[in-house]
Amino acid sequence: MYFLTDISALLYASSFTVGAIAAAAPLYSETINKAGGGPLNSVVLTAISAGAIKELQLAYFLENMEASFFNAGLRNLTDKIAAQEEVHLSSIASVLKSYNKTLIPPCNYSFPVNTTEEFLELAHTITSVGIGATIGLNERLTITDPLLVKSISSILTVESRHDAFFRHIRGAVPNPAPFDTGISNIWAYNLAFSFIQPGSCSVEVPIPILPRLAVSQLPRTLYTNSIESNDQREFTWDPMQTPFVTEGSKQLFIGWVSQLNKPVYTPLNITAKGKGTANVLRGLNGVVFAAVTVQQLDDANNLAPATLAGPVAILLS
Repeated sequence: MYFLTDISALLYASSFTVGAIAAAAPLYSETINKAGGGPLNSVVLTAISAGAIKELQLAYFLENMEASFFNAGLRNLTDKIAAQEEVHLSSIASVLKSYNKTLIPPCNYSFPVNTTEEFLELAHTITSVGIGATIGLNERLTITDPLLVKSISSILTVESRHDAFFRHIRGAVPNPAPFDTGISNIWAYNLAFSFIQPGSCSVEVPIPILPRLAVSQLPRTLYTNSIESNDQREFTWDPMQTPFVTEGSKQLFIGWVSQLNKPVYTPLNITAKGKGTANVLRGLNGVVFAAVTVQQLDDANNLAPATLAGPVAILLS
């Protein structure tokens, strides 16, 4: 088992900014060799839906962020992963280009990393977002464009192995839950947006941008005594950015999405302007996604358009 504690292994020993990599750049043989193979040559479609075009543009957008992150990552650790992300990019690009559809250009990214441990934790978060987004993408493509499901599923399994690897080298259980958590395209896009430098995207995916939400863990001495909670989280948002969050007039909730279960909700207790706390229910495990809402909906996909601020990814185990 690997345990990395020396921050000299980082290319950057502080929060680092990554410029855009060339959109749809040709793959060099060195990249293909590192990745263990090149782009798919078997995805030939006679037709593709408008919805699938939008979904693939989002997938391309997310893969660009992942490729940028891992290309600027730990020496001799993420080379293969970065190469595989570039192959994923090229495969998605080939489908979009075959229909003369727009490739969403990469943006400039800023990743809050100061230590090796923080890099590995963020790598886990980023791959978890990618996994969740791909599960949701497959769900929608099954209905509209089933011929794309096989190739997207093949990307999903590789992303999952990346995630298990990052958990393993941090000393965590590689597979913390029996199911991964799927998320909507709205949530996936907004989770990725938190790493983008403002104004650096020349083209954006046609998906709503939601007010941002941040989360942190409270000291255990401040936890409530509720028997249904094992800890609390503090959520913060910009009250100027979310004027529709009328603190005090309506009960706000944190909606928690875990694995493939129905969302669960806990009250968001306002502690200051733009700040509140919520209990984490027992039974939530692995990577959980959370957002502020006033509605308690039974479907995670319906929760996305009802989100007032968020979402955020929370690593519970």
